[in-house]
Amino acid sequence: MLSCKRRSVDISKSEIQHDPCSTTNDYFPPPTDTRPGGELHFGSDQSQWEANFLRHMHEPSLYACIPATTEPVYRFLWDRSLSEPIAARLVVHNDGSGTLNVKMLAHGTMLPASESGMKPVSQDEWYQIKLDREIEVTHAEVRHALDLVNQVTFVKQNDSNETTDGSDWIFESKVKGKYRLVDFRNTPSTPAKELGLYLVLDLAKLPIPNDAIY
Repeated sequence: MLSCKRRSVDISKSEIQHDPCSTTNDYFPPPTDTRPGGELHFGSDQSQWEANFLRHMHEPSLYACIPATTEPVYRFLWDRSLSEPIAARLVVHNDGSGTLNVKMLAHGTMLPASESGMKPVSQDEWYQIKLDREIEVTHAEVRHALDLVNQVTFVKQNDSNETTDGSDWIFESKVKGKYRLVDFRNTPSTPAKELGLYLVLDLAKLPIPNDAIY
């Protein structure tokens, strides 16, 4: 899908803003004016909403102090208001190759209202995993993904709460114990969109129609 080759962007350690980890295994950092990194657009309410998706996907918390892996890990959570949520987690191995885990839930909207005389649908029933795929990623594919990661700015994107009923493009990284987060509400930056679609379309080969990319 991506044919052009971009120049790698080197970011010094002093330029990378990061957040202290969570000792309570929270999925996302709480909103605060003094936190150096990015945050979710709608704060605590959105943290609970997105964390609920990740829990039902059986995804680990990258924000937790105890990591699931000590290798660099990057995750793209694509929360589309009218389509199924997708999580793509790339773990980079010491030899430069990687493993990509991609999961999709059966539903992304709120639970349906129960009909008279019918048993209510539970969260576990509604948010079942629809797709769970593991892909081995080559050195060249990892390098391309990291080149795009290095072009994504991990800071809060917009102070306004104005939004449309679109989607969230949420990116996380945990490298050497340092956690970073950025949430693009409605419109991701060009590198972020290319990164998300590279993971989901090019590497995972998910058949996402054009009208579901928003």
